[in-house]
Amino acid sequence: MDVMGESLMGVDISEWPYERTVRVESKRLEERLGVHELRSPPSVPARPSINSPGIPYQRFPRWLFCQDCRRMHHYRAQQETGEAPQCGQCRGKLVPMRFIAVCATRGHVRDVPWDKWAHSAPESDSQQRCQDHMLVFDTAVRGNEGLSGLVVRCLTCGAYRNLGDLPARGALSRIGIACTGGQPWQRNSPPCDQPLEMLQRGATNVTLADTTTALDIPEPAGSARDIAAEVRQHRNFEDVCSAPHGPRASVLVGLIAEDLGIDERQVRQALDGDPNEVLREMRRGLLSDEWDAFLEATGSTDEPVGTPDFVISATELRRLGADTSVVTEQLSGLVDAVVLAHRLREIRVLHGFRRYTADADLVDVNLGRRGRGRWLPAVESFGEGIFVSLNQERLTEWEQEEMVRVRAAVLEDRRRRSIMGSRLFEATPRAVLLHTLAHIVMRRLAFSCGYSSASLRERVYAETTPRSEAGFLIYTAAGDAEGTLGGLVREGEAPRLARTLVAAIEEAGWCSADPLCRESRGQGLNSLNRAACHGCSLVAETSCERSNVLLDRVLVVGDDKTPGFFQPVLETIRAETVARSRYLADE
Repeated sequence: MDVMGESLMGVDISEWPYERTVRVESKRLEERLGVHELRSPPSVPARPSINSPGIPYQRFPRWLFCQDCRRMHHYRAQQETGEAPQCGQCRGKLVPMRFIAVCATRGHVRDVPWDKWAHSAPESDSQQRCQDHMLVFDTAVRGNEGLSGLVVRCLTCGAYRNLGDLPARGALSRIGIACTGGQPWQRNSPPCDQPLEMLQRGATNVTLADTTTALDIPEPAGSARDIAAEVRQHRNFEDVCSAPHGPRASVLVGLIAEDLGIDERQVRQALDGDPNEVLREMRRGLLSDEWDAFLEATGSTDEPVGTPDFVISATELRRLGADTSVVTEQLSGLVDAVVLAHRLREIRVLHGFRRYTADADLVDVNLGRRGRGRWLPAVESFGEGIFVSLNQERLTEWEQEEMVRVRAAVLEDRRRRSIMGSRLFEATPRAVLLHTLAHIVMRRLAFSCGYSSASLRERVYAETTPRSEAGFLIYTAAGDAEGTLGGLVREGEAPRLARTLVAAIEEAGWCSADPLCRESRGQGLNSLNRAACHGCSLVAETSCERSNVLLDRVLVVGDDKTPGFFQPVLETIRAETVARSRYLADE
């Protein structure tokens, strides 16, 4: 993060002040994640002092240059005074270099050793033997554009090299720069033989966070025992994971099985599973529990039910006898239930992060020794929302349409081949439909609910096995005013929600980028979107739980070849608009 011209990097939780962190209570989430507790970082007052609790940060990158004389300095930890660093020559302000080196496979990161880079193309023996490096970061004499116009030069021997070749794959490895095998704050890290790549320190892929979000819902009645979660939560689990085929593994596996009263084979299954697949299954389980919790309200009265942090009530899409519109009647046949969430508690947990690509190894959030039971950092926020489920019978009929399946299969094939495919849901017709519908409804709600568009979020329930789910939740969870201003719930009441859905479907029928958007064969990252762009379907990155991909509004409103789920509604809207226009013209 950048703070007043300085670049800092937060350390892992092994160096956090554990005693000053705050416990975040969520038994269901702790069991699913296999951890002993969740804790939030200490909050800092508006006017912090040296004794205020906080998270430790370290300066990174440590190679700085002076804005005035352009002299470069490698600023060491022993030189830190708590003040902004200054140049030792002219007392000018030192600012960080823009480029860092990242391990593309294992997520390690280090400074670019600029002294080696400047001397990597020597023109004489004196330049090759130079030891007293005095570097400056300057522009090329000829004033070339781009990175080739930036030069790192040694004032001692005259060696120099521009940055034009720095982004080339393997550029650092070719001059003997190896990965340190750790993070900037770690010491004595094991060596790493993976190649390094250059990134700008502000690039989005320097840190790709891996998080899990869950709502605090009532504990499911009579829920089945989650053996895998119990195994992951056991105190000996991580010792076995560190050496699953070591001499102590069989003994530890036996201890886990004995403590939990299960078979050793079940322990081995939890150990041998793909970590990414285990995480996906865990997240599916969290969503399924939430789906059940929302459905419990649909058979009750309009009175709110639940717990203090999960207050919900069922409502109708239209009021009987009050709204006789043909459009609303058609819409009611496609929407199964509407549930208002008057109060929600959202918990967001950080597992770790990846660097460079989404398929790189996960860097665990705790890189230190396990001195106590495993815990993960988490934050909680409060809000409100609207839950909408679709008619399962109508949805199943629509999913059987050949062109619907063909169109969704294109996105699924691209997802499988994408570098981030393992982090995304399977692109089934209902998943793409519900995801796109949630986006276009969010865009419409932003005009009337009182919250900014970036404050709204989505949760999509689109599983087909082992049971069928078909719905989405649009909610807000904010730290200020606990996110419960009431505007979102108000928009979920009849007849406002029906009007919002009608307006959203009508707007999705046409995009300012049409016909290019509607007829697009692929848009966005890795072409993981079809008919979806910033003009019709994309939302703020903080609002989408799936990186604004796997969207296609044709599955919502249809086209000449593919029937959309809400195409009959859109056709009725257009027919009524034409009839109204003719009536007004006759008048």
